Amino acid sequence: MTTLTAPATYKPADVEAFLAAVAKADEGDRTALAIVRDKFRESSDIARTVSDLAYTAETAILANVPAGAQELFRQQTTNLRKQLCEEGTGTALETILIRRIALDYLASLQAERQRSLAPGETRSLDLARFYDQQADRAHRRFLASVESLARVRKLITPIQINIAEQQVNVAGNVKVKGGRANPQ
Repeated sequence: MTTLTAPATYKPADVEAFLAAVAKADEGDRTALAIVRDKFRESSDIARTVSDLAYTAETAILANVPAGAQELFRQQTTNLRKQLCEEGTGTALETILIRRIALDYLASLQAERQRSLAPGETRSLDLARFYDQQADRAHRRFLASVESLARVRKLITPIQINIAEQQVNVAGNVKVKGGRANPQ
């Protein structure tokens, strides 16, 4: 099983040197670009250490949430990711989909928070409809990402079929024709 947040294995000086090389590569320095490519070949974890886009997206979603709620929402998504990782096989595709689910879940929580009114608060009918639509869209995206993970897990998980004394391991959907299992 892979973990989503691997501990940083790079010293701050290494990260600073890497960021300096990235900046030079952005300006067109071919030598710096070669250094950046070599670092990525050596260890793909450096990308997570330097620039975790999922964390950046989480932070952007939480930007307008009060501090206490930010930590609560962040902890809920962390727990969700851990639970989904424990259930899976740990493939890279699953990890990406779990991050997507966590982001969609966080966006859904934020949309529901915006939709709700504080005691004594009022809003126009148009604004109320807008927040309802935003919450509905966020919820649909969340459900779609969960469905995608379920579909991938179904395709990844091998099944075992015992026919008489023969054992057949099959990945994916199986159709039975004439008493024999045929993988699709």
